[in-house]
Amino acid sequence: MPLFTLLILFGAVIFYVTYIFPETAKLFLKLGSELPPMTRTTLQISDFLLDNMLLILLLTGAAGSGLIYFFRTAKGKFVRDKYILRIPIIGSLFQKTTIEIFCRVFYALYSGSGENVDAIKLAAEACGNRYFEEQIKTIAIPMMLSQGKGLVSSFEATGVFTKTALARFHSGAETGTVKKTALQIANYYEKETVYKLKNAIDFIQLGVAMIIMVIMTVLTLISSETALITPRTPIG
Repeated sequence: MPLFTLLILFGAVIFYVTYIFPETAKLFLKLGSELPPMTRTTLQISDFLLDNMLLILLLTGAAGSGLIYFFRTAKGKFVRDKYILRIPIIGSLFQKTTIEIFCRVFYALYSGSGENVDAIKLAAEACGNRYFEEQIKTIAIPMMLSQGKGLVSSFEATGVFTKTALARFHSGAETGTVKKTALQIANYYEKETVYKLKNAIDFIQLGVAMIIMVIMTVLTLISSETALITPRTPIG
């Protein structure tokens, strides 16, 4: 919904700048009035958009289509899922949700014998994040199989687990309750992400409201400046 709101706002601003505003500004130009700074700059932006509208639409469409195609490829999904975890506020929620899913599937499949590589692999595939999955498959599992590393040190080397999750897995490995620990981590992160998601939604809504306020303030200032233009009186 916030994205939809911003798209509607963006469309309304473009319509105002390219259609409604020029009609008023050019009327004053026909009357020989000198346009104030903001009005003149806005009119220049309007002329630029109108003169290059087709090129802008083509470039935007090509860029959008290119990104969609790229993110559908294996490499694109990897890059997307890698950097989505680094987005401020939202990235942490994605990471914890991914860990929650991993731990829940791991709990369901873990038999308690050895490191249960198959359970770790299937849990990584089920978590829904290609970067998380690749880190488990290319770093954690090879470390356990070829280097004989333990569960916690292998998970830590991937760089995708939180310190809290690693600490809980460490305790579970020492006490022999890895399976129970995985369920505890999943339940903990489920509750935390639900709570923080509500706060994130409120934060996003506040950000959208601030953007709308700033844009409306700028448009109001431009309109007010235009209203103060005094047409030249014809000398007759």
